[in-house]
Amino acid sequence: MYKNNLFLAVSLVMLACMVSCKKDEATNGTKAVFSYVADGYKVNFTNFSTGATTYKWEFGDGSGEISTSRSPQHIFTQKGDFLVSLVAKNGADSSIFVDTVSIIGPNIKIDGDFSDWQYVAYTHENTGGPTAGTLLGIKTFASSDLLNFYLEGTADMKIELFDMYIDADNNPATGFSTFLYPGGSGADFLGEGPIDANGALYKHSGPPSGFTFSPVASFGEVMNFSAIKTVSGKKAIEFSLKKSALGALSGYVNFAFIELTSGYADVGKIPEALNPTSAFIKIPL
Repeated sequence: MYKNNLFLAVSLVMLACMVSCKKDEATNGTKAVFSYVADGYKVNFTNFSTGATTYKWEFGDGSGEISTSRSPQHIFTQKGDFLVSLVAKNGADSSIFVDTVSIIGPNIKIDGDFSDWQYVAYTHENTGGPTAGTLLGIKTFASSDLLNFYLEGTADMKIELFDMYIDADNNPATGFSTFLYPGGSGADFLGEGPIDANGALYKHSGPPSGFTFSPVASFGEVMNFSAIKTVSGKKAIEFSLKKSALGALSGYVNFAFIELTSGYADVGKIPEALNPTSAFIKIPL
């Protein structure tokens, strides 16, 4: 029994190493090896291979992109761990090196410098329909403690006031069911007010048909806003919301953002509304 247990333990250790360790196979004097430095989604690879004349990189992110550069740069589009492989060749001689590249995403700072959003893909872009109004597109990124947003609008975007509906439990059957998004809403929370500390976050109670919200925190406690700036002819703003203000989260958070005038007239919606399929935007956590 002891020998069998020892054999099983050794086998498990060997299997774990096969799964998790770097793969480095060389059949000759050619040897492939690399390191990397990640800056948000942008990764710079440094090739330390020896005895090779050509290279083939695959990045393991589903993009299908292949590079033959010696030391390429690659832009990932999401957080996660990706198996990147480098095949180094010299004629018929070849070597392969595989390593896990960990992407934690950009370091978003709400400071009015939008450059940290450069490699973040748009979560949603309006198509220019009649309900889009002043709002054009939005990028989102969920960090460990914040939901971060980068919102673009037309030159008329001012955001004197806004409504932000939030489905925090990823269940459109709970929370307030707004007629604006018949394809899926269920707002458990509503952020309402100006883009400063004077607005508030409200929590829904009662049946989905009832617009019943009670304040739970001021914007000064749970949100942070940059100033609105002009970028390439568009207006843009970035802001964040503390995850902890929304309770326990899992999988996704869903939302819609509505720009209002100081008189509470809506002048822009993202996503576009009032179509049978109109639904909140998903933010992967």
